[in-house]
Amino acid sequence: MLFIIASTIIISLPVIAYLLNPLSNQKSLIFLVTILVFGGFVLNFISKNPFIGSWAQATQSELMLRTISRDEEVDKLLLNQYIFSNTSEEQSFLIGTQFFYKALEAQSFISAESILKYLNVEFVSENFQIPIFNLLADLRDEKYPEIANSNLLINIENPTNCNMQLLQLGVSIPNGPGVNIASKELLSPNIDVPIKLDKSNSMVRGFDIASAFIQQEVIKVKALAECNKFTYEAFKSIDLKYSQDNQEELFFYTDEWLKKEQ
Repeated sequence: MLFIIASTIIISLPVIAYLLNPLSNQKSLIFLVTILVFGGFVLNFISKNPFIGSWAQATQSELMLRTISRDEEVDKLLLNQYIFSNTSEEQSFLIGTQFFYKALEAQSFISAESILKYLNVEFVSENFQIPIFNLLADLRDEKYPEIANSNLLINIENPTNCNMQLLQLGVSIPNGPGVNIASKELLSPNIDVPIKLDKSNSMVRGFDIASAFIQQEVIKVKALAECNKFTYEAFKSIDLKYSQDNQEELFFYTDEWLKKEQ
């Protein structure tokens, strides 16, 4: 808004100079045109349906940017008035995400968290679930970069008399959503080295191993091995509350595999 006011004053200076000049002609016409132009400009900005913008919106935007620069919680009423000034729900969500990323760029995590909390409450349809998980992942990775690189190292021993042709790994949260936080499938796997699982192996970004580490969840790891004639499976559970350096390592030994019923 200050930019708009300053621009208006600068633009009006030549007109004022012309009107004050005693030798100027057609002062009344210039004065009338000036009143019409600037009057229309002001009416446009205070109108509920402006043609090129809104004075109220400019003020609200400036207030939000000022709040973000101070790393304070963004007022819910202010967010509601500014974001829902659009008729489209998708457009409203997009405006909210733009301010979220402005806060993230400024490392204003309190502001970013308050905006994300608001978006999570106001946009509850399934269309916005994955985008909100993406916002959550970006906030987490920016605020806790050491957590973002957390991972599981899985060591595998072959089941008895098994020439492993396929290995499937899945990580889930017991009693949690029915979606794996990580999964991986390996053909003719090299089990001489640990197999690494991290946030890149998630099915839904933001609902991943890094999130499990930050929440100190108990996770369940399922391994499925396909051999020449049989299929084997094994399970392990880990409490991430006791993990060190945001990394956990587990082992599936030969005698822990169970033959799966066909």
